[in-house]
Amino acid sequence: MTPGDGRGVSNAALKTEIEGVGKRVDDIKELLVAFEERIRCLERAGDKTTPMFDKRIELLEKTTKEHEAELKRLAELINTQATSIGKLKDSVDEMQRIWKWALGIFTVVMTAVIIMLVTGQATVIFK
Repeated sequence: MTPGDGRGVSNAALKTEIEGVGKRVDDIKELLVAFEERIRCLERAGDKTTPMFDKRIELLEKTTKEHEAELKRLAELINTQATSIGKLKDSVDEMQRIWKWALGIFTVVMTAVIIMLVTGQATVIFK
């Protein structure tokens, strides 16, 4: 289909091809216009939703800060309770040691009294 091979291209065929290409270009332009309109619609919708998202993010940040403050307060309360429980445990340990001493002394005294009763020496004490 080159000019030298004797089979030239007719002007009518060329005109038809050019018209076809022109029609395809027009279709592409229409698609671009449609896409542009869709993009504008999306941008308008985005402009409406952006303040709503910003407000929600602000509310989430506020809630997060409140929860953080509450968690700090609870941590302090837990530490205070742990300290109190530690002191209470120390007191119970001290009381157990005192009771062990008192029961030890009571056991020694009762054993001595029983021995004295059995040997007859307790009569002097109870007279």
